[in-house]
Amino acid sequence: MALLIKADGTQETYPEPANGTDYKLAELKAAIGGGYIEMLALDGDRIMVLDEEGKLKGFPVNREATRMTRGIVADSDLIVGDVLVCRNDQVR
Repeated sequence: MALLIKADGTQETYPEPANGTDYKLAELKAAIGGGYIEMLALDGDRIMVLDEEGKLKGFPVNREATRMTRGIVADSDLIVGDVLVCRNDQVR
């Protein structure tokens, strides 16, 4: 199950990949609102997909996503915009 975590604090289950196994680039971009994607490894089997240029675009801080990345990225860094959290095997 993938989870869309929006910058406004809301969270929702994201639909499974269209092909039943792994998200294609277009699906990942649609989830986060377009742009270049960046992926952060969260733990043993989950990743976070976000817009690589979100800060340059002025996206709002995503507090929940930022909290989830503490200890992974610098504590002074912030995650911005909507993010998708899914299993590693759902992205190839």
